Amino acid sequence: MDKQNIFQNINVNGFILSAKKFFRENPSLSAQMLLELKKSHALAHDPEKYQTLKSLIKMYQGVDSRYLNFYGPAGTIPTVSYCDVIQQMAQPVASEKQIEFSGKAVFIGYSERWVPNHKDGFPTAYSQSSGVDISGVEMTATAFANLLENMPIHPLHWGFHGSLVFLWGLGLGLAFYFLPTRFSALTLGGTSIFYLVHALYQFKYNGTWFPVMIPLVLESPAAFLGAVLWKYSDTNKERQNIRQAFGYYLPNTVIDQLVKNISLKKNASQVVYGTCLCTDAGQYTSLSETMSPKALSILMHHYYRILFKPVKQNSGIVINIVGDAMLALWAKTDPDPSLRNQACLAALDISKAVQEFNHSAENPELPTRIGLHYGQISLGNVGAIDHYEYRPTGDIVNTSSRMEGLNKYLGTRILVSGEVMDQLTGFLTRGLGRFFLLGKTLPVEVFELICPINESSDRQRKICKIFSRALQAYKNQSWEKASCFFNQTIQINGQDGPSHFYLKQLGHYLKFPPPKTWDGVVYMDKK
Repeated sequence: MDKQNIFQNINVNGFILSAKKFFRENPSLSAQMLLELKKSHALAHDPEKYQTLKSLIKMYQGVDSRYLNFYGPAGTIPTVSYCDVIQQMAQPVASEKQIEFSGKAVFIGYSERWVPNHKDGFPTAYSQSSGVDISGVEMTATAFANLLENMPIHPLHWGFHGSLVFLWGLGLGLAFYFLPTRFSALTLGGTSIFYLVHALYQFKYNGTWFPVMIPLVLESPAAFLGAVLWKYSDTNKERQNIRQAFGYYLPNTVIDQLVKNISLKKNASQVVYGTCLCTDAGQYTSLSETMSPKALSILMHHYYRILFKPVKQNSGIVINIVGDAMLALWAKTDPDPSLRNQACLAALDISKAVQEFNHSAENPELPTRIGLHYGQISLGNVGAIDHYEYRPTGDIVNTSSRMEGLNKYLGTRILVSGEVMDQLTGFLTRGLGRFFLLGKTLPVEVFELICPINESSDRQRKICKIFSRALQAYKNQSWEKASCFFNQTIQINGQDGPSHFYLKQLGHYLKFPPPKTWDGVVYMDKK
């Protein structure tokens, strides 16, 4: 069918719809036509005709409706008024500017830009604040120019669009998670600028409409914020894990420094006022010889559990354990009697818990001795080269250990120094005299810590009173009187360790009397 028959027998609109249907039913036809067009030698030197044919094929190949690619605000497409055309037709030579219509598509219609309330305007992205919109005829010309240049706006295929949005968010999220926060912020800015420039370039030169709002306005900030919050959550979990792991070995104050990334100086230490509590289990050596290492380990885990609980409940810190011995601490930068009170309560609770432990048929007996002393100590890192431990140092630690060892000779369970009991009135104690402990140059006033005063019995108070008289007679070198009181204490209390100890001392002094200047101090030459 030739061109003449087409325009005579079929209307143009019907032909276009028929051709469109034919292309839709034969999707490979357009690709074949474009391939043949590219191979055509006849059109190699006529780019305008080549572009026109290519655009025509693309028009029939594409979708039924398309987005307009506006070239600018109203008046961007050349507009010629009727006046100028009529004037040029009437006086061709007199016209200042010759209007050329040859080879151009001319659209005739109303296109007045200076009447804001004309009814033929359409609001677009280029609409002005004055109310001037693009006219209908200019919009029609824009559509024609888009088809002629094959430059309409075409959004991405829905599959590619969805994949781009998904992969963009996923990629940024992973990048922001694995990169440091500072580099993540730079990456956010850099990738956003790159994406925006690329989207603008594709929109301007290819008519490709890339998604902008979702990737840049929603996904990018959300990915950055999500990664930051995720890393913050992970960091908190790591800090909690550090706190939990190091909590078995270090005090909370030191752990706080670790989780805050504060490096601990090797020689860092602090002078504080502290009460040291030392414990030691009797019969541990014999048990270690008779029990398997695994069974001994299980036993000691159970044993230390009952020791640690009273310390924690009374706000103390377990500083160190070696074998069967434990060192606990109550410390502050300023003197605080409440710390000494808590340490004494912890000692009594430990003694009670150990008695229950020893009475259990499942456990071998581990009689536990406890010693407490109070004063200034240096608290910090102790060690050298590549091994340091956080612990207290000073005479207080050594003296509390000596106090614990003194229990073996006095037959007692809990011994405290006079410094610990200074101005503490809530406990029943028994003064046991002054002792020069091994390695000490000054005597220590020693007390037996018996129980809280409100839990004491008449019998316990009576024993303390009689023993006080016996000790005073002993200091005055009234040996017979002292012996009478010590024996009276034994009659009331049974196997009273301190009374037996002093009776032995008394027997020695009966044979070898001390000098008149003797003040009753006991010298210990053993731990």
